[in-house]
Amino acid sequence: MSATTAHGLEALQPTHHGTWEPRRALTLNAARRRTAFVRLLRFGFIAAALAIIALLVVQLIGGNSSTNAAPQEAVSTDVRMINPRFTGRDEYLTPYTVTADLAIRRRDNLSGITELERPRLDYDFLNAGDDLSRVLAETGSYDPANRVLDLFSEVNLATNSGYSFASEHARIYLREERVVGEEPVTGTGPNGSIRADRYEIRDGGDRVIFEGNVRARILQDRTILTGDPSVGENE
Repeated sequence: MSATTAHGLEALQPTHHGTWEPRRALTLNAARRRTAFVRLLRFGFIAAALAIIALLVVQLIGGNSSTNAAPQEAVSTDVRMINPRFTGRDEYLTPYTVTADLAIRRRDNLSGITELERPRLDYDFLNAGDDLSRVLAETGSYDPANRVLDLFSEVNLATNSGYSFASEHARIYLREERVVGEEPVTGTGPNGSIRADRYEIRDGGDRVIFEGNVRARILQDRTILTGDPSVGENE
């Protein structure tokens, strides 16, 4: 083969033969970059899946906690009754009725005591006059198991024997027809008025006992002695 022929064969070679190796290198780098991108994308999908699973677990735990907390809230709710009515009988089988504007029974109170607002009492032991809805006190509490009615704040009582009492506390033992007051009391009756630190009403109002700094004003009818209808006053 002559030099002229060799030169002719060289002319027949593709003109891009000289750039084949650089393009191959560039393609290899692109493949490597694509592989790294795919690997990174795979890690991203895995991380997103783990995050979704963690979120579902948290929601499930939170839902169970809310479900368990609901009964606790219901248990702590107090029971309120409008215009409650409690009835019973004392040891002499005398009926009585306790009413109020509002009654509240605390869920955490295991003794069964009911708090009362503006309590009233219909009972032969105490005289309500013609108005059976007369309020005895501003607040109170009733223990049905022991049949004890506690009155607080602006307590006003009246007995069938003609005595009226005003105090800040009175505990009425309905079973025994007895009243005990541990706060100062002022009272009026057929024979005058009295003031004391404590008091007790026994035997259905037939006996009244006063204790502590007792001061009494006794009214006497002198018409028998002098014929004068005027009323005397002793203190």
